[in-house]
Amino acid sequence: MNNNKLHALFNDKLIWITGASSGIGEQLCYDLSKLGARLILSARRSDELERVKNACAQPDKHLILPLDMLQEADIIAAADKVNSQFGAVDYLFNNAGITQRSLINETETDIYRKVMELNYFAQVTLTRQVLPGMLARGEGHIVTTSSIAGLIGIPYRSAYCSSKHAIIGFMDSLRSEVHDKGLRVTTLCPGFVRTNIIETARREGTAQEKVEDTVIKNGMSVEAAIAQVLDAVANEKEQVVIAEGKEGMGPIIKRFFPSIIYKMVRKMALT
Repeated sequence: MNNNKLHALFNDKLIWITGASSGIGEQLCYDLSKLGARLILSARRSDELERVKNACAQPDKHLILPLDMLQEADIIAAADKVNSQFGAVDYLFNNAGITQRSLINETETDIYRKVMELNYFAQVTLTRQVLPGMLARGEGHIVTTSSIAGLIGIPYRSAYCSSKHAIIGFMDSLRSEVHDKGLRVTTLCPGFVRTNIIETARREGTAQEKVEDTVIKNGMSVEAAIAQVLDAVANEKEQVVIAEGKEGMGPIIKRFFPSIIYKMVRKMALT
């Protein structure tokens, strides 16, 4: 979809983006601000949110709302603030998340709980907080970042894959409930995108210090990923794989030739 059509769609829309301080969320802020959107930027680090906001087009149009997505009370308070100050948002981009890199027999239960809390429960909580306003207005679009790893389980990322599978199931259920109420639900399933997600995981203790991630370093650019994201949202896709080349064929191969994909993922190395 060309920029004129995207501008007509997003111009002056109120869009809340979580995970806005880096990676996919950061690039979403830049691209959507260029399209005239009014943004609410959320992440934990206020200084990073300020940096992103100031790099956006028309920074005075946008609001930073620091938010720790691991604290349910903070999510509810932030949603109450948005609802009271602005009313229902036009778009919610559930983009906050964390990865994990370790063997199952070396991964403690608290890592599973932390990853699931951020990648699943926090998204569910925030979605449920904005949902009543959207339903009352009969309009709104909820966009949630899952992953190809939410469609295909891969080694060394068992906690991550589990959480991303779970959020796909929740969004499928939500979509079925609101399909006739004016709301749209889009689930994004990116492949490997060149972001700092593994550095964040090391900092948060969900990836070992020694671990690198060559598949992320060799992944698609975040700019190319966001181009596909905006096209999917504009076309109201229900679920879409965001990838380039053969990586995007993985879910199709799993559907029709599952034994092949199981053999392929066994070759993924922890490097």
